[in-house]
Amino acid sequence: MNGEEPMQKPATSLAERFRNPNGNPGEVFVMAHRGAFLDEDRVILPENSVPAIERARRIGCDLVEIDVQFTSDGTAVVMHDTTLDRTTAASGEVASCSHADLGEVPLVHPETRQEFAARVPTLEEAFLALGDEMLVNVELKTGIEAIPEIARIAADAGVSGQLTVKSNLGDATRFERVAEIISRTPHPVDFIPVLVDSRDGLEGMRAACEVLSPNCVECIVDYGFGRDAGYNLLARRGMTIDGGPLFSLEARRIAAGRNLRLFVNTLFVNPHISGHHQWNGGRSCELGRIAPDSVYGFWIAHGATVIQTDDPPFVLDWLKASGFRG
Repeated sequence: MNGEEPMQKPATSLAERFRNPNGNPGEVFVMAHRGAFLDEDRVILPENSVPAIERARRIGCDLVEIDVQFTSDGTAVVMHDTTLDRTTAASGEVASCSHADLGEVPLVHPETRQEFAARVPTLEEAFLALGDEMLVNVELKTGIEAIPEIARIAADAGVSGQLTVKSNLGDATRFERVAEIISRTPHPVDFIPVLVDSRDGLEGMRAACEVLSPNCVECIVDYGFGRDAGYNLLARRGMTIDGGPLFSLEARRIAAGRNLRLFVNTLFVNPHISGHHQWNGGRSCELGRIAPDSVYGFWIAHGATVIQTDDPPFVLDWLKASGFRG
């Protein structure tokens, strides 16, 4: 073998390809944020709903991101907020309602309050809407202790191979806690740690790889708006110039050595809202509509092979037109 690494065989299924980036170089995965519920920034379906998941599958998304909360009787349901107020016709804490109570509550447009036919889905119902290929990324809203229950539900639904879960741990020392929980979980768990460049940096990436051996890490580019950036206009407007440490050349070397995907979240966050930070250094879906090369092209050039977006139809079309998808 002349001391060379054996060539990785190309994978065939979506799940296999996702977990083997070195064997499938150049492939970029698209993740629909809370399902494909928007059309050109207009809400057409309820977020985190079965119809939004089904639309993500139909238009060709590789993954769908959903959020999980638990009802008072312990049922895992798909919802972002801890309360019902924003996305349903009811109000109050999700954790104070039974699953039976939620079954009668319609989902609504968060601004117009228009009611949809869809109801709050259970996590099992969401899993069953994935089909045979599309992967799911479950964000742990109630903490990492929910990992075994989510993995059990996935196993019961027959989608263990399609399951990924993620959490922003807030403290690198909790990697060990996640590893301990996964070690005693009888069902497969593909955990995606969420790293923040201003908090974790490259050392956090190395620690996550060492403790968890993940297939993918979500990299938050926490680039502040209006920072003192001298004469660089992009930086002064809160836009990263180089992608930050988690998309640096060294980060890409770590990713290649670990067969690791780098995941960027292009969700737009208004930098003027107090207490909010950028997820993507200002290179978000909103800019992507008018300058996609400066967003999707930029992130791909800096090593991203997973793009989470609120605008999956546009991103899929751009990737095809740009030669990143067949």
